[in-house]
Amino acid sequence: MSRILRVTGPLVEMEYTGGIAMYDLVAIGPAGLPGEVVAISGDVVTVQAYEYTGGLAPGQTALPQGRPLSVRLGPELLGGIFDGLLRPLSGAGDWLLPGAGRHAAEDRTWNFSPLVAEGEQVAQGEALGEVRDAGAVRVRVLVPPGCDGTVEKIAGAGSRTSDATVAVVGGTEVTVDALWPVRVPRPVRERVDSHEALNTGQRVIDLLFPVARGGTVAVPGGFGTGKTVLLQQIAKWCDADVIVYVGCGERGNEMADVITELSELQDPRTGGRLGDRTVTIANTSNMPMMAREASVYTGMTVAEYFRDMGLDVVVIADSTSRWAEALREFASRTGALPAEEGYPAGLASAIAAFYERAAAVTTLGGDRGSVTVIGAVSPPGGDMTEPVTAHTERFVRCLWTLDRDLAYARHYPAVSWAGSFSRDVPVLAAGHRAAGDPAWARRRDRVGAVLAEADRLA
Repeated sequence: MSRILRVTGPLVEMEYTGGIAMYDLVAIGPAGLPGEVVAISGDVVTVQAYEYTGGLAPGQTALPQGRPLSVRLGPELLGGIFDGLLRPLSGAGDWLLPGAGRHAAEDRTWNFSPLVAEGEQVAQGEALGEVRDAGAVRVRVLVPPGCDGTVEKIAGAGSRTSDATVAVVGGTEVTVDALWPVRVPRPVRERVDSHEALNTGQRVIDLLFPVARGGTVAVPGGFGTGKTVLLQQIAKWCDADVIVYVGCGERGNEMADVITELSELQDPRTGGRLGDRTVTIANTSNMPMMAREASVYTGMTVAEYFRDMGLDVVVIADSTSRWAEALREFASRTGALPAEEGYPAGLASAIAAFYERAAAVTTLGGDRGSVTVIGAVSPPGGDMTEPVTAHTERFVRCLWTLDRDLAYARHYPAVSWAGSFSRDVPVLAAGHRAAGDPAWARRRDRVGAVLAEADRLA
């Protein structure tokens, strides 16, 4: 237990008493506000708090948790609405109280069915059982990474709580839920090339600027060009198994519209609610700023959890510019040397690390799964040369630039065919040839030539 020395907004300085490492989780003050260690200098530890720190004072105590910022992953995620730390917002009243640590599956049970028998040999990533009543997707309970051996115990079919032990493998207890640190990518057997396109349901995108499963996309556009509407359409109509929608610093009314539509729309794949295979992370602009910084990692961790079950997942981040603004505000509070437009010098590395977690993979259990990331970028004043847009364009495979003139002419989606690109076209063309459609690339080139001629004549 440490003593708080100083409080400056979301930054809290406390005594170093040993046993604390970078990025460890800390419970701050009487309410146990969650915070993360961001600097250790001599006998002073600096912690960024993920809650409003009003009422904290020097002399109060802070308790290191001995683990990094982690979230619980389980069947309760499907159809749920959560904040940036994956705490449930639905059923929480008007607001989460400071320090609230409600688990998403409180007082819930799941219909667990075993897939293995006692005495079998299993390896990491293999399925031990599945939960069939979690939503539109069957959620599998997997052998944790780094664990393998003999199944010493397996629970029978029946109702189980999220924290109930359903199996013992090589002396390791396995529960329905799994705890995982958000900043650490979940391991895979290997990354693979994908020759299959993600069908977004938007014809201009699927023909001219397609994205492969496991690819990365940036959607830059100024105010009023329709970024949020386009992302909502992709969430509704793309052929992914699970959608993870991260509202990062957006207005609360926009997130309310997204949540309402997802809950009311019929899923064209299953006939049920579209929201039943969607995980919504709502960290709006009026929520704690530093939780916004963590929300994109939380969304990516949720996506990797479902990917490891052999599913195709799409992460929609709206918008990464608000996430970068949180990085800038935090850097200014810590006194970091500012780079271009006040953003931290590590902005490019942070953006690259985020998009790098998207991939088509062979999972530890031998299945094929993918995480495709589609991130909106909101350049101030529509300036496409500002740092976030410029760095993002370097690291993504596809760029769907939204044009203000097209949007004001009521042309939706307002995708600019002159300012957009897709680096996935060659591999997807090979996939179409292998599937018996060798003329796909030629048809696409013909449409591109017509559009280029139209621009020349205009």
